[in-house]
Amino acid sequence: MINLQNIPSNEIDKLINKLDEKVAYINSKLGIDIDLKSYGNILRVALNAIQKGVIENLIERLTINRELENTLDSAGGYSIDFFKNDNPKEQLLLILDYLKENLPKQKAVIEFLKIQNSKRIIAVFDNNDLEFAQQQIKNRKIEIVSFFDLKKLPKEYTQNKGLVFHFFNGNKDFDYFYNLNSEVQLIVYEEEKNLYYKFLNQRKKLIEAEIKSDVRFIISKVEYKEIKENIININYTINSIATRLDKMTDKAYESYKNECDLLLVDSEEKLIYKVIFDTKTLFLESNDTIFTEKGDLNKIYKIKVGDKIRIYPKEHLAENLYQVAVETEPDIFGKVDEHANFWKQLINELRVKLGEEKLYQNLKEKGLKVLPTTLANYGKGFRKFPMFKNDLKAIFKLYYQDKSDSKNDTILESILKSKTVYNSTMIVLGRGLKQELRLFLKENKVGDILKKLHFNENTLRIFIEKFMPIHTVNSKEVFSENINTLEEEKLQLFEI
Repeated sequence: MINLQNIPSNEIDKLINKLDEKVAYINSKLGIDIDLKSYGNILRVALNAIQKGVIENLIERLTINRELENTLDSAGGYSIDFFKNDNPKEQLLLILDYLKENLPKQKAVIEFLKIQNSKRIIAVFDNNDLEFAQQQIKNRKIEIVSFFDLKKLPKEYTQNKGLVFHFFNGNKDFDYFYNLNSEVQLIVYEEEKNLYYKFLNQRKKLIEAEIKSDVRFIISKVEYKEIKENIININYTINSIATRLDKMTDKAYESYKNECDLLLVDSEEKLIYKVIFDTKTLFLESNDTIFTEKGDLNKIYKIKVGDKIRIYPKEHLAENLYQVAVETEPDIFGKVDEHANFWKQLINELRVKLGEEKLYQNLKEKGLKVLPTTLANYGKGFRKFPMFKNDLKAIFKLYYQDKSDSKNDTILESILKSKTVYNSTMIVLGRGLKQELRLFLKENKVGDILKKLHFNENTLRIFIEKFMPIHTVNSKEVFSENINTLEEEKLQLFEI
């Protein structure tokens, strides 16, 4: 049984509908069809959010985001200022500001859970929200878990417990909730509720098609009376992001359900902080994970001046971690390796043909985003794929510039998918590794992944002392310059 609790959201509905109107206005004005995928991703993460810091981070991300500006420029050199009061970016910022100041989902979820005393409940939260939820909810009858941990629980364990979720994303969620044997409570905004009813109506139609059959009438002699459908009006932006989520692979979707900000991982624009420590200065992506002095996990965007932290040593674990992935899923990563070798072959052939300087100039004209020093390492080092999707597209455009072949486009799309599979798998494995490092820092225990990497207690302690020393944060600020001005060794963006 699925129950819905509607979060009062009239103001949010108005703001989201205005966002659609402003996008539609630009489309009609320019005669184009802009999608603004990153805007949908940001809105989806914001609607899932129950912490103020998450929404503040989204505001910073949107501020540097240039998807709309680039689209307008490509459509004829339009400036975003040309649209004045019909600016979708300003409208999305209004939505984020409203959510940040009012936190309606946080209030609704916490208040609902605080008054539950009648039966045992499992409440499902984003990995990033687990610690916050545990601090807010002290009721012993309520078990707080991640989606990943919920999936590991045996069916008999959850059968007589209520399950509480505060998100609804589309058809994949509907199928999952519909097939659960437990009572499900959804605490959602009006737009999410409408999305639920869309898929409920679709399910009813499938059932009715069977019930209304002539064979059933002959057997039962009972005429079926149609159930009135729920009348719904679904926002275009919400529906679009739901459609994209439903098209995700099961693995990518489950990763998103564990940490919804993974939707932002493939963004071409990275929100970078310049963080000055006691002994060094680093440029770190806002969603990078660090460890607190006590061994707990935290995100860069949450740290403050004076915090003592350990930085996750991506560069020293990436290649070994990839080998764990290959052993775990050889079929998938055989194709990933094939695609990784293919683009490297292309870049190296271009390098021999053009030379490094001309190669950089030509690729820059095709959309390359990185500096010459980074390009010089493409096709040579451990990096499986280029740093940005645009870099890969630029290499293909240059290599096949004299040919127009749909087969080449298909190969490029396959390689881009392999890049996404590689990155998302490294994120999942990296997350597991972080949990094991946390386990060691807090309880001095070595987990399975670390054992596969041949760590024991002694070697792991030496590794942490060498590569994860405690640093004190002296200052932190958004890096406002172009990411391309940073040398790769200073930019801590690695493929985990």
